[in-house]
Amino acid sequence: MHFLNRPAGTLPALAALTLSLSACAAGPSQPPPQHSAPTLTHNCQPQETVGFSCELHDHRLLSMCASPGFAIFKGLPKDNPGYAYLVVGTSEGRVQYSYPPNPYDYKQHFFTDVPSNGIPYMFVTSEKGEFFFLAERDDTDPLGAGQWTPENLPEGWSVSEKNKPRACVRVLEFDNFHAMGVTHASVWRLKEWERRKAEKVKASQP
Repeated sequence: MHFLNRPAGTLPALAALTLSLSACAAGPSQPPPQHSAPTLTHNCQPQETVGFSCELHDHRLLSMCASPGFAIFKGLPKDNPGYAYLVVGTSEGRVQYSYPPNPYDYKQHFFTDVPSNGIPYMFVTSEKGEFFFLAERDDTDPLGAGQWTPENLPEGWSVSEKNKPRACVRVLEFDNFHAMGVTHASVWRLKEWERRKAEKVKASQP
């Protein structure tokens, strides 16, 4: 064999030269394609009903999610066997907060009504009281009027836009808002206003 008499290291050198020539012939190498994470419009599960979803000031998503078919339930809201919850998470789908802890308890925390101006609204309560409010969009308010009541946020929740005039900077999903059919209880809200007013009066007294 001719290769037996070659100096040590000749074969590796030839192999390296061959690989180098092949690489040159193939042209410059291309970096692997970068696949960015998809940007979501809500943080609900794929099969769930999206009641609404919006982008917060810190670019996280606030969504109301419900069980499949929730918005097309034909009975009274109190008889709906489904579930609903409010969720905050990143635009990449990482959930940070959800409420209530048991989504089937939503009837104790989600309330909707249509006042005299005809613009439906919804509010969500914690054990402390109402902590989120959202009105349906109309011609005078195309983004909807979402707002926090910071002192009533659920335990562990943190929002950076506590002092902003509205919670959402842009609405991403809104088609099912009017059809969600959560508990209609405007009387609860009136009682809540009266409770807050009484507390303020008591606090102002010497």
